[in-house]
Amino acid sequence: MARSAQKGFVTVNARDVHYCRYGTGPALVMLHAAPCSAKVMAPLQVAWADDFTTFAFDLPGFGLSDAIQIDRLETHHLADAIAGAMRALGIAQAGLYGRHTGAGVAVELARRHPELCSMVLTDGYPVFPAPYSEERLKTYLLPIEPRWDGTHLVWAWFRYREQHMFWPWDKSEIAHRADTDVPGIDFLYRGTVELLESGDNYPTVYASAFRHAGLAIIDEIKVPVCFGNRPGDSQFRTMKLYPASAWVQQFSRSHAEAAAQELEVLRLHAASGAVPHWKSRFGSGADTLRDYVPTEWGPAYVRGYSLTRPETPILLLHDLPGGCDLDTGLATSLAAHAPVVSLDLFGNGNSVLAADIALSPALWANQTAQVLDALGITEVRICAVGTSALVATELARLRPDLVRVVVFRSPPAAAVRADMDAEQIPDISPQWDGGNFLRLWHHLRDQELWYPWYDRRVASAKKTAPRLDPEQLHRRAVTLLKQPNRYREIWKIVLAYPLADALAHLRGTARVVSHDQDTFAFAATRAANLLGTTPIRCGESTDVGEATLSCFAELQ
Repeated sequence: MARSAQKGFVTVNARDVHYCRYGTGPALVMLHAAPCSAKVMAPLQVAWADDFTTFAFDLPGFGLSDAIQIDRLETHHLADAIAGAMRALGIAQAGLYGRHTGAGVAVELARRHPELCSMVLTDGYPVFPAPYSEERLKTYLLPIEPRWDGTHLVWAWFRYREQHMFWPWDKSEIAHRADTDVPGIDFLYRGTVELLESGDNYPTVYASAFRHAGLAIIDEIKVPVCFGNRPGDSQFRTMKLYPASAWVQQFSRSHAEAAAQELEVLRLHAASGAVPHWKSRFGSGADTLRDYVPTEWGPAYVRGYSLTRPETPILLLHDLPGGCDLDTGLATSLAAHAPVVSLDLFGNGNSVLAADIALSPALWANQTAQVLDALGITEVRICAVGTSALVATELARLRPDLVRVVVFRSPPAAAVRADMDAEQIPDISPQWDGGNFLRLWHHLRDQELWYPWYDRRVASAKKTAPRLDPEQLHRRAVTLLKQPNRYREIWKIVLAYPLADALAHLRGTARVVSHDQDTFAFAATRAANLLGTTPIRCGESTDVGEATLSCFAELQ
């Protein structure tokens, strides 16, 4: 049995659909509730791994799945997208399991594509005796609007927590008090970040569930459907509304007991037919894509651009802590001239490392080398953004066969480590009062205003225009919030690494570019001196991508 998750993407109508695969046996497709992602299904995927090969999909607009761009999204649009993803993966038939919004999608999928379904099991199928008006949906599904002070992050935290205390969440009255325990902090934190990640998509997808026909389509479904409900769930009270002909079943309030009971139901109508093998999209001939690449520590999230070009590939390493999705603009600029590969280093973004494994420069370098080896890339030119300089130098030391040349963008060279107080790195691990969200937000904002960010004196004020646009800060914050318990660990690794010594060993094969607004732009000359060269400085009139490419040309 596959004991580690296999993650990937398929393309449906030019949109990416993301999934997580686990276990062995007949295929079982799992669809989450809004506003979460497939991550919420992970415990069940593990519990059912001996019986089923589970495919937990991110519904379009959630997690890493692209949204469906349409004026009025309906449940059948989501169902068709998941059906398309099943066919693209080669799943001829599967059982379907869905919660709330995902339950509605599963039932709709069975109605429209019965040949793909052996059965459906729902956990809280959406049934609304009094339909929600469009005006009510606007007040219930409030948009997430980034604010300059970061308070929208705390709002999202308490908004998600509230929906586990009151049904509906915006009716904080005794009559609407939830009949369930408030979930643990890790559960609530994960859901909040998924809500923030979905952004403008969450009201659109969520609203489709409230508009769905619900019980009116039951008689149209030609495959077995078990409508499950649990005490403590917001849909439990709707059990009495089902017609006598419906297969309705009550499961335990206990999540563990309910999982065992649901497994017994799913075994009754397991899918037939072979389950397709996992296959990476890299090597498929596609020019630009994203996918996961297996490593010995787990799947690594990787993006590729202009992969069919003949030039020596550029390896784009993201700032630490950070993520490669934040560098799509730079990657696209570089990809106009050469293939580009970027990845989330473990502990960042969408590359998750087991909690009991410590991060290190050597691990990141070996992770990167394994990804390049898996892609059949034998030589790269590296563009290392900011603090990822330590990964570039470590990779050059461990695998000199892979690294032709390196261009560093504002590396934190020489005395930078002595300038910084590691104890000032904020702890952004989840807190019940939501203070971790504001702690990160103002840490990012202060980095634009002072160096170091915690020295808020006039003498330490940065002289360049600060990048304080709430939308841009929000995008960075959401990426960093995905793995909050690794944040301080990564910063401490950065500050402890002997980068000056490592740079001195790369003379003749490396250059430095910097942008005025980079955190460590002031250290560019110092870094260039260690390399025996001079830096290329960029401002409003100079493109960093073009400067990087000119350095690569010089180093040919």
